[in-house]
Amino acid sequence: MRDVSHHPIFQALQKIIHDAADVIMEIYQRADLGIEQKSDHSPVTAADIAAHRTILAGLNAMAPDVPVLSEEGVVPFEERSQWPLLWIVDPLDGTKEFIKRNGEFSINIALVENGVPILGMVYLPTTSEGYFGVTQSWRDLPLGAVKWQGHEVESINVRKPNTPLIAMTSRSHGPSLPVELKDELKARYQSVREIPKGSSIKACRIAEGVADLHLRRGPTSEWDTAAQQAIVEAAGGMLVSPKGLPFRYNQRETLLNGHFFVSGPEIAPNVMAWYQQKADEEE
Repeated sequence: MRDVSHHPIFQALQKIIHDAADVIMEIYQRADLGIEQKSDHSPVTAADIAAHRTILAGLNAMAPDVPVLSEEGVVPFEERSQWPLLWIVDPLDGTKEFIKRNGEFSINIALVENGVPILGMVYLPTTSEGYFGVTQSWRDLPLGAVKWQGHEVESINVRKPNTPLIAMTSRSHGPSLPVELKDELKARYQSVREIPKGSSIKACRIAEGVADLHLRRGPTSEWDTAAQQAIVEAAGGMLVSPKGLPFRYNQRETLLNGHFFVSGPEIAPNVMAWYQQKADEEE
């Protein structure tokens, strides 16, 4: 990837996501996180709302012609179905981890065109790590993926798995790999190490080449996956359904995703074969 650090779009998005991180971390230090329950019984905090407002204002100023779909600003399908280009935002991915104060939460911003995530940015406020990926050029952005921390910006790519194979598992949603799949991976890669993390951190670790696989079998929404999918794909990996199909966005009334996994291209056939075997056994 060409040096993206001086590109105005990267700089504008980076400022927006840093500003959102600042408001999140200010609330994170408070004794009262302003926790409430949404209609689906999932938690929302004052940080979710404050970050949403910060990101919405920033995106509207940067690209006023591009509408925004946010977890904290859901739009009816009748309206958003008319949007060929839109931002999909999770102002605070990992609200449960935020409430637990374990630091494993992120901010996700994706640009989606005709269902395809063409740009993604994820930022981890507690570690100041940021990830950015472009799969289709927009406003002359170069293709590829980078990670930044402070002023250092480096290109990233998924890796060829070795021993031990490292699987990122969910902190709060079914943390372990299925035993049968783990045994198959052990037979191929000798050993498997599982590391639990929250939010989009798992996919970002795969994109930067320090982990190999994440299997998600619990519910997620489009704002959870759009940004990380763009970053992983830009880094040479894949976020796909059990049949190997990449997710598409803003194409249905529901915003819920099905099961998926994240990996480099080498491991994917093993995972898809395991899913197919499970499907055959259930018939």
